Amino acid sequence: MKKTISSVMRVALVVLATLLLFAFTGCKSAEKQLGELPKDYKPEVTGKLKVAARSDVYPNAATQKSLNNWINYFRSQNPNVSIEVNYVPTDYSALISSKSIGDVFWLSDADVYKYAVTSQALMQLDYYIETYQIDTSELYGGILSLCQAEGKYYFAGATCGNVVFTYNVDAMVNAGILEPGERVRDDWTWDDFESYAERLKIYDEDGITLTQVGMGLALNWPNGFSPFIYAYGGNWADKENKKVTLSSDEVKQGIAEVIQAIDNRWIFPEGINMGKEMLQSYGQVSTRNGCVFAYNQAYTVLTQNADNYNTRGITWDVAPFPLFPEKASPCGTLGFGVFSYTKNPDAAAALVLSLWSEGGQVALHGQEGGDVPVLKKLGDQDFWHLTREGYEDINFGAFTANYEKYVPGQVNASVPPEIAEIIEKGVTSMFNAYCTNGASWTDKLTEMETQCNELWETLYDD
Repeated sequence: MKKTISSVMRVALVVLATLLLFAFTGCKSAEKQLGELPKDYKPEVTGKLKVAARSDVYPNAATQKSLNNWINYFRSQNPNVSIEVNYVPTDYSALISSKSIGDVFWLSDADVYKYAVTSQALMQLDYYIETYQIDTSELYGGILSLCQAEGKYYFAGATCGNVVFTYNVDAMVNAGILEPGERVRDDWTWDDFESYAERLKIYDEDGITLTQVGMGLALNWPNGFSPFIYAYGGNWADKENKKVTLSSDEVKQGIAEVIQAIDNRWIFPEGINMGKEMLQSYGQVSTRNGCVFAYNQAYTVLTQNADNYNTRGITWDVAPFPLFPEKASPCGTLGFGVFSYTKNPDAAAALVLSLWSEGGQVALHGQEGGDVPVLKKLGDQDFWHLTREGYEDINFGAFTANYEKYVPGQVNASVPPEIAEIIEKGVTSMFNAYCTNGASWTDKLTEMETQCNELWETLYDD
């Protein structure tokens, strides 16, 4: 009996030792990658990579085509790397917490601070940019700045999301603003728009209800209101001192332009609640109809706006966001970053940074599902243009125009997400209150500023 027990104990000890060995080897937790490299480091672009792409961004074969083309391009340049693409939910939290998101994952400029600083889920890319000899001067400067957090690069923005308007050319001609065959210049200004706006207003027979206004402006979306914060030199976000300045004369001057445009019924305030009188004024105007200049939120939705014009037999074109005295042309970018717990940082960084190569950009944007390239030398080429019937004379140059004037369109790209949330909700509330009952918008700016600064002062303190 004792021998039997002794044998069982020996077997148990062997099993326990095996389990412990497995725990310290096979189940060893992944090591955090800081992206720092020794001098003269020679990376090895080999092995396996897993890429996480958002299922809501790439929901079908058509939208996935551009992504697959980029991956195939990289494979052709690096045959020793195998790549698996997984389409994952919008919320990355569980995947990041379990360290199962893969080596590379999709994100937007609005996500950089959250993933780079708050959750520390992104590996910095500065050393790899130098090692792989990436010439960042070839990219639009405004796009590059969106790829940084606290002065370091954390992701490669692959698209040039310069916000533009589609506009009704026929309405501009009928108002005597454009001659037949003429188009709005890429360097048009907000002053130009104001000079057009009164002539573009059309009333119904009652003389009260508008059927047409100059512009639809999404005031509940950062890209819609952020240009006005910058328009007159408002340095509203101070990352170094953790402070926002929303009550300055410069910011107030920019917001005052919006208020004046609302009061004069020059714009339709999209996404904003209105009082009875204002609702009656805009009775026949909506986001899609009655706005001569219609907000085009992204290049990928251009066809939706175009179809709206085409079904009504309207001649249309594209114009960039009008210019202001200071840099205020809103832009954004989408791309990929390297997970900070990747087991293959060399290949992961090489894949992500291939988005900043000419071959990677052409592969990504040269077919269905593509977007606007981020390399300056590709802006004038037509491989990324839509080729549907009726698009031959469209001003695609508007999507890359005025890049020297780019500023972050998303508030999240300038301040921590907690501060951005206060501003985004606060601005919508400010316009809601003004358009509903004429409440003071200047008081709301001061209130937001105080709330932001009180929180930012203590944010992330140990």
